[in-house]
Amino acid sequence: MGLPVINLFGNFNIVSFSIDFVAFYALYLAISLSLNLEFGFAGVPNFGKVLFIAGGAAVAGSLSGRLAAYVLNVPTHGDFITFNPTIIIAVDSILPSVPVFVVLMFVFALLIGGAIGALFGYLASFPAIRLREDYLGMLLLGVAQFWQIILLTYTPLTGGDQNIAVPNPYIYFTNLGTGYATLAEMVVVSVFAVAVFIYAERVARSPLGRTLKAVRESEDAARALGKDDAAFRRNILIVASAIAGVAGAIYAFQVSSVTYDTWTRFVWTFWPFLIVIIGGAGNNVGVAVGAFFFALVYKGLLQVQPYLQPYLPFDPNWLTYLLFASLLIGILMLRPEGLVKEKSAPTLPRRKLMSILGQAAPESAPSDERPRARKGIAWLRSLFDRRRQQT
Repeated sequence: MGLPVINLFGNFNIVSFSIDFVAFYALYLAISLSLNLEFGFAGVPNFGKVLFIAGGAAVAGSLSGRLAAYVLNVPTHGDFITFNPTIIIAVDSILPSVPVFVVLMFVFALLIGGAIGALFGYLASFPAIRLREDYLGMLLLGVAQFWQIILLTYTPLTGGDQNIAVPNPYIYFTNLGTGYATLAEMVVVSVFAVAVFIYAERVARSPLGRTLKAVRESEDAARALGKDDAAFRRNILIVASAIAGVAGAIYAFQVSSVTYDTWTRFVWTFWPFLIVIIGGAGNNVGVAVGAFFFALVYKGLLQVQPYLQPYLPFDPNWLTYLLFASLLIGILMLRPEGLVKEKSAPTLPRRKLMSILGQAAPESAPSDERPRARKGIAWLRSLFDRRRQQT
């Protein structure tokens, strides 16, 4: 037994496609929202985004396998990397009988991934304090490449050029039938993405969000108002990097392995930047729209690429690169603010603001002053409405 199969246009299974699409969309939504906190709100051009994602995935995947083998008494023969395939097979065979341990192991791995991402973000914040935006972007790009070299050459961590398998926390759902494990993965990453979106929206509507935008627009003006711009950028870089580390750990469990060549700059840095630029930097709703548009185009191209071979003068695998590069250029030329333009965040909900304005004319005021106060309130309300329409 498995999930229902609903085929369209021959062998196109709409159920499996929808689950895969939502999981892909949710993962990139969470990563892009973390990048938007850095780049869209604080103005930090994090061209090394892959560093924090890969760091969380590598350490979380490596430690979770070792922890599971130790707790479940699976022999490692003193060499976890060399005997990794047999060790993980033995671990996965035991996991369905210990569901509590599976949950604890999974939560522990996500926390480790977030901690590693936050640590890398803290270390990266030191140059962020001292360098201008362009030099900071180049530095983070170089550091991300350096981490990829470490993953390739330092075999005790992830096996170097040979990937290591990680325990499958969805093994119980695999035994239920075809597709249930993928459905569970989709639920987990979707819950994570929703939590990140809620957090990002709360930041955007808080004094912190407005301060970050002030720092982004003019560091000197922010300093003149007594704001520590370096501290704000450091803190937001740490938080966003922690989110990226958790996303990397979740993805490592989705693909059940960690390997150095998975973490490329194009997939884990360029794509999130593309999503933020398409949707609109500094706007979480815009990022959500941009991520949906990106996921829809990307997954749609994967479905039609095999049928385009006779009609294209080049390999259809290059179509994704050409299309998204052209899309990026077009967005920057024709609509640099993105699909959803950034708007000023209200300091208070409109209903609360109206109630405050309504209290401007107390009932105890003299009768000749009440009409004047009501006119002032009406004028303020009309001004508020006009400002809202303009923005």
